[in-house]
Amino acid sequence: MKANWNSLLLGLCAVFGALWGGGAGARDSAAIRASGHINIGVEPGLPPLGEYDDHNELAGYDVDIGRQIARGMGVEPRFVTLVSSGRIPYLMAGKVDIVLGGLTLTPGRAEVIAFSRPLYSEQFAVITPADRGITSFADLESGVYRLIEVRGSTAVAYLQQRVPKARMLLLESYADAIRALAQGRGDAMVDVIEYVGHYLPSQPQVHWRIIRGFAPPVGDDCIGMSRQDVALRGDVNRILNGMEHDGRLEQIHRRWFDPVVAERAP
Repeated sequence: MKANWNSLLLGLCAVFGALWGGGAGARDSAAIRASGHINIGVEPGLPPLGEYDDHNELAGYDVDIGRQIARGMGVEPRFVTLVSSGRIPYLMAGKVDIVLGGLTLTPGRAEVIAFSRPLYSEQFAVITPADRGITSFADLESGVYRLIEVRGSTAVAYLQQRVPKARMLLLESYADAIRALAQGRGDAMVDVIEYVGHYLPSQPQVHWRIIRGFAPPVGDDCIGMSRQDVALRGDVNRILNGMEHDGRLEQIHRRWFDPVVAERAP
C-alpha cells in the first residue's frame, strides 16, 4: 500500500509511544473480555478490505475477519473507522484493541507494534487491456508503453527502479487509474493485485489481462496489536489458526478476493 509516509508515521509513533508508554494505552486481553467487546480498527475506504455497502453498513474482508476474532474471544465486535495514517497511532492511543486495514508487516513497524500471523501476501501484477499486446513485465522495459499509476503507491518506486524508461501518468486513486486505463490514456498498470482487482469489474467492456510472477510478494498483511499484550497476540493467532484449520479463513478470502488474482500467504 502507500508506503512513502512510513518514516513520518514511525516518527509520530515515537511521540505516541512517549505519551502512552509505548502502547500502554491499549487494553489487554483480560480487559477486553471483561468489557464484553473488542474495538477493531478498519479502513472503510479500502475495498475489498473495508467499505460501506448499499445499506450504509461496514462490509469487507477486514470486517468479516474482525467478527470472527470477536466471536473467538467471546465478545462483541465494535468497529472503529480510520484512515491508513491513523492505524498505528489509534492502536498506541488505546482507541482500538486490534487494527487491520491492509497493515503490512515491516521491520520498522515491528519495533512499535506486534503483528499476528499473516492473513495474506500482497502481490504485484501487471494489469492491462488484452488488446495492448503486453504479455510480460519485460515488455514495459522498452519505454514504448505508458503506465498509469497511483501517486504515492509502492509500485511507483518499484517501477522507477525496474523500468526507468517507462512513461508514467500518476493519478490520485485506483478508481481513477482503472478508468483512465479503460479509456485508453495508458497501456498498463502495475500495483498490488488484491486491491486493484476489486475495480476491474467497473469496466466490463474491457478484457483484462493480468500478468504475475515477475516480483516476489510485496509483503504480508497482518493484524496489528500492542506489543505489551502477549496474551492477546496468542488469542488472535489461535483464532486465526483455527479458522485456517476449519476453512473459514479460506471462505472469507474467496468471498472478498478473486481467487484467480489473490494469493494467500503460506
